[in-house]
Parts: sequence; structure tokens; C-alpha cells
Amino acid sequence: MTTLSLRLPDEVHARLVALAAAEHISLNAALVQAAEQWIARRAQEAVFTVAMDKVFEEDAALFRRLADT
Repeated sequence: MTTLSLRLPDEVHARLVALAAAEHISLNAALVQAAEQWIARRAQEAVFTVAMDKVFEEDAALFRRLADT
């Protein structure tokens, strides 16, 4: 496990502390959850981008015809 220092604006820190307390979890647990969600969202975006690139590549002729109308 890695330990790191994190500089947060005071307002962000206060909001995180309040939200973690409301969820009955530690600030550390809240930050770990946030990092995991950020990673998952980026992975989903990458999968979506690859899929859309494939669609645009496979249907390029159709998109050109639609643009001409």
C-alpha cells in the first residue's frame, strides 16, 4: 500500500470530510472510492471511444452519404 500527501483547497477538504462523515466512512475511504470511480470512468470512456472509432471507420461511406443530403 502506498502512502501519499495530497494538497487540497480548504473548501474541498471540508466538503470531503462532511460527506465522508455523512456516509459513516473515513476520509481515506472516501478518497479511495473517489479514485476508484475516476479510474473506472476513464476506462469506460476509453472503451466507448474505441467502439465509436470502429463505428465511424466501418460506416464511413454511410456517414459521407448522410452528410451529402
